Amino acid sequence: MTASGRKLSGPKKKDLKNRRVGPRKDYKKIFSQILYVLLMLICGVALLAGMGFAMYLLSASDAFKVDSIEVEGNLHLTREEVLALSDIRHGRGTFDLDLELIGKRLEENEWIRQAQVERKLPRGIKVRVVEHLPCCIINLGYLYYVDNEAQVFKVLHHGDSLDYPLVSGFTREDLAQEHTPGTRWLEQVVEVIEELRRRTVFDITQVAQVHVDFERGLELFTVTHGIALRLGKDHLSSKLDLLEHMYPELKTELGQIEYIDLNVPGKLIVKRLDENRE
Repeated sequence: MTASGRKLSGPKKKDLKNRRVGPRKDYKKIFSQILYVLLMLICGVALLAGMGFAMYLLSASDAFKVDSIEVEGNLHLTREEVLALSDIRHGRGTFDLDLELIGKRLEENEWIRQAQVERKLPRGIKVRVVEHLPCCIINLGYLYYVDNEAQVFKVLHHGDSLDYPLVSGFTREDLAQEHTPGTRWLEQVVEVIEELRRRTVFDITQVAQVHVDFERGLELFTVTHGIALRLGKDHLSSKLDLLEHMYPELKTELGQIEYIDLNVPGKLIVKRLDENRE
């Protein structure tokens, strides 16, 4: 009782009935989970170690030493040259070889456009190469081969064949980037040359040079007498049809002809050394 007459109350008792009690931790379960994870890690490490040891045994075993090497697709390169580029040697473990790296090394050669190397277990290796196929020779200050996909791929060296049409009218800058007027014109040149390879009357063996003028178009020069055949910029296939139809008659007169103009669709205009005749 206080001086004011209020009754003092003692310390309040905690309401134990309404108190939220958290669940007891199951330490046994937690320990079991940790032990399970550790066991799985140990098993994984053991498995990897076992696989590594097995690979070591395989690579060291004579049963997986390189015994045979097949080479396919080489046309200009000899088998010996391909093997030297690959650096694959008999007696090496097949699993010691980095096949992807060998393929990249082969593709560094100017002739090889694509290379694939695969194992033929237990003791074989197969090397497949796809070579560039020369279509013509282009003058870019130096002479280069151009393949049948209009890709400039190799500078000519002593001993390389010159038995291809010469392409002129380009600079290095014209072909420095893809999808430019220069690259499109080179693609057109290759298309014309490939079409001439398929023809039988006036064919590629009668063409010494293909000159490109970005404004005027294509101009062929014959092997015999160097007669200019002005094809222009479009309808090239139909113009070749007309030329092939008239060529047997013109062939005997090439010595008297200065040029043949096919720029006008459906017409073949012959400029003789001493006169004009249509």
